[in-house]
Amino acid sequence: MRLLSVVVALAVLAAPAATARGDEDDDVAQKSQKMKFTEKDGEILVTTKINKLFDSAAYEAIGSGFESTILIRIWVYKKGGSDPVAFTVLQRKVIYDMWDEVYEIQLDGPDGRSKQKVKYRAEALKLLTRIDALPIADAGDLAYEEHHYLTTVVELNPVSEETLAEVRRWLTKGGGGGLDRGGGLFGSMVSVFVNPKISDADRVMRLKSQPFYRPTP
Repeated sequence: MRLLSVVVALAVLAAPAATARGDEDDDVAQKSQKMKFTEKDGEILVTTKINKLFDSAAYEAIGSGFESTILIRIWVYKKGGSDPVAFTVLQRKVIYDMWDEVYEIQLDGPDGRSKQKVKYRAEALKLLTRIDALPIADAGDLAYEEHHYLTTVVELNPVSEETLAEVRRWLTKGGGGGLDRGGGLFGSMVSVFVNPKISDADRVMRLKSQPFYRPTP
């Protein structure tokens, strides 16, 4: 696995720490967050976390016995560009089984679906909010030495049935991550999600990474 040139260039390229406004129709502030980018087997991978989505009330609600859903939408842009190079959707769910006293977690993403059961709420939170070496783009779609950045919109318990229906369609037909741009799938699905107006949700968070690039071999 090769670490992309992001750490060395960070002092020059990092986005300012102050928050920036999102799109015109979006009333949620976008925040900068340092992320780790690597390249492996022809894919660009990101490692980061979204634990700030949960305040104390949201954390307590995990153990209420009602299902909590997290929707994560990720775009990769060329710096200065307006069209996404790649798009990825993740959906994560957790419910506390009061009979067995375990947290049941379902993770949907580029690698398909996985289910886990954990005993403690802190373990459940870690699984829900950790993004570990997630494929976000085909390496060939990012030219060497060209700066790119990642933006993500994270929603806790989104209420838009239309959006959730499109997410299910994407996860079913897009191989989970939408990295295959063949046919009209990439264009048609990204048109639904790109620069979205934030739907009603319990909590919403927008993040933007520092710029990164693939060094010439």
